[in-house]
Amino acid sequence: MNHILFPITYTCNLDCPFCDLQGKSEEDTEKCMDNILKMAGSIEWVYITGGEPFMVPNLIEICDRLKAAGFKVGVTTNGTHFLPEVAEHVDRIGISLDGDKDFHDAGRGEGVFDKAIKLLKAVKGKCETVAMSVALKDNGEALERLKPILERIDPTYWQIQRDVHDDTVLIAV
Repeated sequence: MNHILFPITYTCNLDCPFCDLQGKSEEDTEKCMDNILKMAGSIEWVYITGGEPFMVPNLIEICDRLKAAGFKVGVTTNGTHFLPEVAEHVDRIGISLDGDKDFHDAGRGEGVFDKAIKLLKAVKGKCETVAMSVALKDNGEALERLKPILERIDPTYWQIQRDVHDDTVLIAV
């Protein structure tokens, strides 16, 4: 075990139909930080997740504390809170992209795709970039249409994971 997922908030500015985090109570971030910091030296990566971590006012401070303790830090975002300066305080930023613009915006809201792509381009070269997709029953073609867009932007990684709520999904991209 060399990775920790650290959900610093369950608050999000979007209401995606596939997300089941809305309505969960907030974790005590400081208590979690204390526990994570105790693991410095035995854990390599801390991945900050949510909800939407970029909505946390002291996100950069949290990242800096983790980096100072020797962790590599990644943060996952939906890309709608445009804070490219976070890239200077982390090793990796993952940005959710469900498919091409039409598919992504249909599930997350008008204009969300463009904001995510803008952030992906803005942080490229400042830290590792990850385009994060989930293979759903109905987004195989949308992921195919996303592929040439990502080839032009050239993120460090394109992560495609299976929908944890549907173990029958198979996709070849």
